[in-house]
Amino acid sequence: MIEVLLNMIKEEWRMHSALFGSVLFAIFPLIIFIFSFLFAFYACNIINVNQLLLVFHYIFILMGLSVGAFGILGREVMNRRFGHASLIAFSSRTLPLSEKFIFFNFFVKDLIYYLALWIIPFVAGVYTAFSIKSININFFVLLTSIFLSFLTSLSLSFFLSTIYVHSKRMAIAIVFSAVAFSKYIFPILKMLPSISFIFQPSLKNVFYSFLISSTLSLFSIIFLKVDYPERKKRHKNILKLLEKILNFGNYGYFIAKDFLDLNRSEGGLAKLIFSLILPSLFLWFLLSYFLNFIPFSDFLTVFSIMLGIISSSTYNWITEFDLFSSYSFMPIKVSSIIKSKIITYSIVNSFCIIILFISATKIGFNTLFPSLLAFFGVSAYVLAINIYLTGLHPNMLLYNGKILLQFLFSITPILVLLIFLSKNNVFYFLILFLLAFSYLIIRKSLEKWDQKDEIVF
Repeated sequence: MIEVLLNMIKEEWRMHSALFGSVLFAIFPLIIFIFSFLFAFYACNIINVNQLLLVFHYIFILMGLSVGAFGILGREVMNRRFGHASLIAFSSRTLPLSEKFIFFNFFVKDLIYYLALWIIPFVAGVYTAFSIKSININFFVLLTSIFLSFLTSLSLSFFLSTIYVHSKRMAIAIVFSAVAFSKYIFPILKMLPSISFIFQPSLKNVFYSFLISSTLSLFSIIFLKVDYPERKKRHKNILKLLEKILNFGNYGYFIAKDFLDLNRSEGGLAKLIFSLILPSLFLWFLLSYFLNFIPFSDFLTVFSIMLGIISSSTYNWITEFDLFSSYSFMPIKVSSIIKSKIITYSIVNSFCIIILFISATKIGFNTLFPSLLAFFGVSAYVLAINIYLTGLHPNMLLYNGKILLQFLFSITPILVLLIFLSKNNVFYFLILFLLAFSYLIIRKSLEKWDQKDEIVF
């Protein structure tokens, strides 16, 4: 196992280094350190330290839920991602290695990468900020606690997605049950051994955390479903039908293909659940707690701003399924594919409007209009920046330290400004400006990627 795992780690490093260069990829953790330092340094002025620590844990729990749908993505991970980026994943065809063994190594490898690239730099930034503020906290206790919280949520997401592959009804029933009893989410989270560990460090909490995570992960590994292309699947040819329904001129066929890819890949509905509904639900409760310390902001408007950021991950899903090299022998520009992805993105993200309306029924419709404006403005702006910096490859290029830094510095000031002005009339002018500016960025992006040689993986 160690040899396979080490080779997977080397393979991942070489792949990213070949794309960005070793230096640019290596500074990615430094960027995470800087931003976590700045956030912790200023946030501890407006929120109690213990509550801030809870927020940090909730962030990584949300992150674990967002990235943990391995059971659903078994087919895509093996056939799409690994098909282009890794030879080790297909070694079960030629060597006496099972798919479960390889996938377990992949799971561990990703844990190591998230620990090295995200968790350690984040904790180091928080620890440095707290040290400057003379706030006493143990670095290793904080690191262990946040890592265990991330691991628990990752394993839970893995577990739920594996259930979905075997029984969609059961998985959906579990999710809707969680929504029905959502008011108990935070009390339950506070009882997690990983979170208890930060306030009461003990080996017992570590043991219970590993027990929960290993049980969920073991179940998922044992019942993992990974389908290879040898298994025949037949689908009706509905491309022309979809093209007629999604009649957007010359882009109709490309948009229809996007929806075919989403439909024919494993767990189309679950992708929506894991990338939009669950993070949105968690965000709701996180903001309901955190915004108590920022009285000058409007809850629904801030929720819509953050929802605009979460929904931007839809573009990553849409661009995951194919490479432009598939079209390179055709008289098609990169800008044409990007335009079709933008339309697909807009259609899929219309689901977020439903989320906002449901949210308004809980709070009131007084601020629904500015909230919708905020969602459209932020969603369009984040998409525009994403396209300008990464084109058709956000899943890969955002691991370039330089590109990530540009992405964060382009978005963070705007988001902070919008949140602080959410109850001010200037907010409306800023949103309208953001929409117009986003349009100009997208136009510039289309010109940029048409002139640039397409990246080959």
